[in-house]
Amino acid sequence: MTTQAQISAIQIERNDARQDLHDTLTEVNAKVGRAEGGMRPDHVIESHPLGASLMAGALGFLFGSIVNNRGAGPVVIAALLGVAISKHGSNQRS
Repeated sequence: MTTQAQISAIQIERNDARQDLHDTLTEVNAKVGRAEGGMRPDHVIESHPLGASLMAGALGFLFGSIVNNRGAGPVVIAALLGVAISKHGSNQRS
């Protein structure tokens, strides 16, 4: 095998490896995108409403037992209501 043939074979092998790497990175990016989309809090809440409700109740109970300020509960409820209204409004626009 001549030097020119060896160089050509190495270049072909390098190009094949580069294409394999590109394909692998494309697959990984697609999988990361799907996993990232599934981990968004709004998607988790939509797909598991009962679990989200139980978690919110547990966090509310924990927060209520720690905080001594009587105004903290209504502030948290108002904030959650504001987020829900905002989310509902943005879903209606899209």
